[in-house]
Amino acid sequence: MYELIIDVDPMREDLPAIQLGLAVARQQQAFVAGVHVVAQIPSVTAIPDALAILEAEEESARRRAPWWQELCRRAGVQGSWEVFRGMYVPVLATRSRMADLLVCSAPPGNENLPVGWDNATRTLFAGGVPVLLAPERYDVRGAPERVLLAWNGSGESTEAVRAALPLLRKATEVHLLDGWHETLPGFGPPTLAIGEWLARQGVTVQQRRPFHPGEDAGVHLLREAEAMRADLLVMGAWGRSRISELVLGGTTHHVLSHAQLPLLLAH
Repeated sequence: MYELIIDVDPMREDLPAIQLGLAVARQQQAFVAGVHVVAQIPSVTAIPDALAILEAEEESARRRAPWWQELCRRAGVQGSWEVFRGMYVPVLATRSRMADLLVCSAPPGNENLPVGWDNATRTLFAGGVPVLLAPERYDVRGAPERVLLAWNGSGESTEAVRAALPLLRKATEVHLLDGWHETLPGFGPPTLAIGEWLARQGVTVQQRRPFHPGEDAGVHLLREAEAMRADLLVMGAWGRSRISELVLGGTTHHVLSHAQLPLLLAH
């Protein structure tokens, strides 16, 4: 059975991540676990008052189970409510390995928390499953129907496409930006026929274009997504080191900082 985890933080029904996750779960007839992590910092565990506050927060979160079950009932899906206390990223990454997709809020990209250091993308980098990110101000109207695939033959982009297959099979429009760069025979990996492979997986690509932009790749991807009115962009994340992208800039960093549509990322 297809399984989703939704990172429920904050616990608000109008949170786009919750709405998007439940819409995808309904489309896929999936089981969906709502997970709330009570973040615990090791340096404060010896402070009695701090521990008492964390215990009270955990107990309060556990009492929200009926609220979550009602959301699942209204969405027409099966689900569970799970509360964990611990270090946020290791907890979420470990729990997500028992699911097919993790749904989170997209990082806000504010000055206090640079893009790439938020919980969602750190969880992805820590070895969790592919992540579906919903912008905090996105108007969710259902599961994604118009999808843009950004593929360049890398392991990250290929894993993202594989993770997106269940959504792609239900989409009404799929465009592919093919950024594969051929090399001289014997001096690089073999050419991969991504279009043929997608067709065998039951995905019809309505438009396929080579992707060799002379401009910044992140700018180009978001421009293409806007042009086709995409409601999901699928791409690999952190093709080079995350530190390198944060310092020098890069495609993932730009897309996370500026995207106004959901993203499905794999690392």
